[in-house]
Amino acid sequence: FMNNIITWFSRSLRLGLSYKSLFILITMSFLSTFFEVFGISMFLPIFQFIRFNGDLELLVEDAEIWIYMINIFDYINIEPSLIILLISSFVLFVLRQFVTYLRIVYSSSVTQKIIQKQRNNMFSSYIKADSNFHDKLPVGNLVNIITTEVNSAVNGIMAPIELIVFSIMLFGYVFILLFISLEMTIASIVVLIIASRIPGAWIKMSRNIGRKLVHANTSTSEFLVSRLRSPRLVRLSGTESAEQEEYLKLTQSQRKLSVYSSILRAKTEVVMEPVVIAISLTFLYFSSSVLKLQIEIIGIYLVVALRLMPVVKGIVLQWQSVQRFMGSIEIIERRIDDMESSIEVDSGELELKNIKSNIKFNKVCYRYPTSIHDVIHNCSIRIGVGEITAIVGPSGSGKSTLVDLLPRIRIPTSGEICIDNKSLDAYTLSSVRKLISYVPQTPQIFIGTIKNHILYGKPNATSEEIKNAAQMAGIDLFVNSLPDGYDTIIGEDASRLSGGQRQRLDLARALIAESHVLILDEPTSNLDAKSEEIFRQSVMKIRKETNKTIIIITHHLVSISYADKIIVLNNGKIESSGTHEELIEGNSWYSSAYKIQENEAY
Repeated sequence: FMNNIITWFSRSLRLGLSYKSLFILITMSFLSTFFEVFGISMFLPIFQFIRFNGDLELLVEDAEIWIYMINIFDYINIEPSLIILLISSFVLFVLRQFVTYLRIVYSSSVTQKIIQKQRNNMFSSYIKADSNFHDKLPVGNLVNIITTEVNSAVNGIMAPIELIVFSIMLFGYVFILLFISLEMTIASIVVLIIASRIPGAWIKMSRNIGRKLVHANTSTSEFLVSRLRSPRLVRLSGTESAEQEEYLKLTQSQRKLSVYSSILRAKTEVVMEPVVIAISLTFLYFSSSVLKLQIEIIGIYLVVALRLMPVVKGIVLQWQSVQRFMGSIEIIERRIDDMESSIEVDSGELELKNIKSNIKFNKVCYRYPTSIHDVIHNCSIRIGVGEITAIVGPSGSGKSTLVDLLPRIRIPTSGEICIDNKSLDAYTLSSVRKLISYVPQTPQIFIGTIKNHILYGKPNATSEEIKNAAQMAGIDLFVNSLPDGYDTIIGEDASRLSGGQRQRLDLARALIAESHVLILDEPTSNLDAKSEEIFRQSVMKIRKETNKTIIIITHHLVSISYADKIIVLNNGKIESSGTHEELIEGNSWYSSAYKIQENEAY
């Protein structure tokens, strides 16, 4: 039992429950129980006062408690009366309800605060985690954890607090019962302990069902996120029926497990009441027939016993809730551990203000954690400042992976990357990434306005800076033709825009950041000939009007013949490098691939 308490306590603190909140909740529970216990206890002197018609001498002779009560009334200078006793009992119950109200509100506030904190922490930790973690964790898995399992986990760590509340109430009621009848109280406790053991198997099953429900929720979220991203693919593939059938299986599993969990809880709930009622009726018989107790004592005992019923039931149900939510708590803990161990390591101390001369890759290798072969092998290249450098090669040759090493999205397995002849590791992550803007092959555009997306590159940019970036990216004429201009709302992934418009809009976002290095990853792969030419003109304009170092990753060779330097990457190795004219003369992959693409273009 103590191990369970210690484990819960450490888990609660880790998930965000503070010592202060725990102390306040337990104190409120104690006060609530205190007022209720004494409120019910007042029934005994009330009944005695009625039976003896308020005769204080007879009351003192009959019950020792009246000696203390008379002293209290004398101290506050009030004459004992039935109305005073009734009002006292009522006030105690009102105070109990008031404290209970405060506890419920405060408990809800603490619960929601912890949920918010954990959701924020999970999102923040995911953003800070390295690319290897992002590669292996499905987005749907994380969405389920943040939206569903965090709620269940926090409810799971708050459930023992309710368990403490009920336990305090239980001790209070037992204290009253012991005062009334030692024999019957001991007998009742024995029966209650036996009764609480009855649902033990159902409680253990609740833990297993809870874990299975977490798995079912995760599978459903992963399925939803992946399918909702590609409705066109599903429709064009003619797999609507198959996808609907698969989703039906997942939701059926969720429903069955949820219903079974409710059945286990219902079994636990219904089995307790008949036992407590049986105890009460048995006591009624023995107290009057065998023990010959006074009617007011019998009445008080029954009142307390009936109040005790929901308390005992609450203790058992709260313990079952702890078991039911254990699966959610476990998966939250695992994800926290995984993300904490995967947070990017920033060992740099220097601030990189600008790039003066060049960027060098010295015998750089990179291997994915799940692979046994290098995807980048012994690469040594030089990228000049203010130049356009194209990295080309067949699909799967490692082009994007190579460029991911520059902003330290991925860390080389061996070798070194230098900026101005100083190791990249010496600079802080934030300063390195601040100098680099990246335009991916498929622009990642969030729901919002055109202005919102451009501002993503520089949140405090002025309207003039937004317009200048759009003009340089070649999208200003299109934006100005829209009725709402830069305030035009675009859907998720800018689905209302063409491929070329999306690409240029994302380029404007990268340009407004005023970074020194601009990386373009397959910028023309999804564009038609006209859009490709417009995009090429935008790149040439950027080169002419700025001193940016531009790195273009592509396998479309016709579009980068103007580059100052072209690096050919094949199977993770540098095959050759030079200008377009130098490479076209050789008998290499570049030469043959360029001729094929040039013939296809014409």
